[in-house]
Amino acid sequence: MKICHMTSAHQSNDDRIFLKECQTLAVAYERVYLTARGESRLDSGVRVIGCGEPSGRLNRIVGFTKKVYRKALSLDCDVYHLHDPELLPYGVKLAKMGKKVIFDSHEDVPAQILDKSYIPAPLRRLVSELYRRYETYAVSRFAAVVTATPYIAERFRGRAKTVAAINNYPKLDDIVFHTEPFGERGAVVCYAGGIDELRGEKIMTEAMRDVRGTLIIAGDHEQLRMKKGSGEVEYVGRLDRAGVNALYGKAVAGLCMLKPAKNYINSQPIKMYEYMAAGIPFICSDFPKWKKIAERTKAGICVPPYDNRAVSSAIARLLSDRSLGQEMGRRGRRYVEKLYNWEAEGKKLIDLYQRL
Repeated sequence: MKICHMTSAHQSNDDRIFLKECQTLAVAYERVYLTARGESRLDSGVRVIGCGEPSGRLNRIVGFTKKVYRKALSLDCDVYHLHDPELLPYGVKLAKMGKKVIFDSHEDVPAQILDKSYIPAPLRRLVSELYRRYETYAVSRFAAVVTATPYIAERFRGRAKTVAAINNYPKLDDIVFHTEPFGERGAVVCYAGGIDELRGEKIMTEAMRDVRGTLIIAGDHEQLRMKKGSGEVEYVGRLDRAGVNALYGKAVAGLCMLKPAKNYINSQPIKMYEYMAAGIPFICSDFPKWKKIAERTKAGICVPPYDNRAVSSAIARLLSDRSLGQEMGRRGRRYVEKLYNWEAEGKKLIDLYQRL
């Protein structure tokens, strides 16, 4: 089987697309391609076909997607696996040519549209519904839909021929389990990932005003923001995997204080599972699904994202009681080893491809 993954919005080294799905498939199949941003390379058995860089959001959606499509089409593969909603029209074209097409829905896109700030608020519900209808039309012609969570999978039941929830859990060999005593670490908590207002930047930074410690934020951002007061915030920019592992090794807790946006309430944030894999407890928003994970694993603390005092108290608690935090971290790691890991999800992905 000749396989091509396609993305116009993500980087060619994206965790889910390249490190997990493409590398997993490359173990089972000899010819696995990825058409994406950047330069061409052969990496871990995956042939990355570089398409350069888009010059902006509009160029990406209008012109760059066509470039990604043409590069993918020239490979003449058997299966095309799409990772972005903007590629759906090209997926329909490929399906009409007799190709097997898979749409990988990383997010609940109709819900995500309702929180897009660049779409005028009065138009968001209309745009969301129009997208949902087109999405339904497109996926009904595809061989399968893959989703990042069971919740998103349920949104596709009855609309797609085959639906498979492939959870975005961490790879056990990708996240270092740090066993250094918490008592020997500094008063550090961390956040690693995309960072903006909806992802809780202000919530986290303001909470540090009443805490004796340091919050280290790693991720893409437009500008460096330093918060002053009794607490300190350090922004270190985007880190590679080795850098993220080193950050987890110096922290005594990881934060995931997302706001209750429609797309986040039912999500499964990879950060929460990465913190558990690294052996550090998490502090997260008290969304119902997240509370169930915290209660089941006893590896984290859930607090209302808009209660600044509660967020500060949770951080202060784990900074002061290091033995509690380390035990919570160990419990989280055990759950990742037993349940929340990519190794099991990768087998589900291979099984789907074999059924195609």
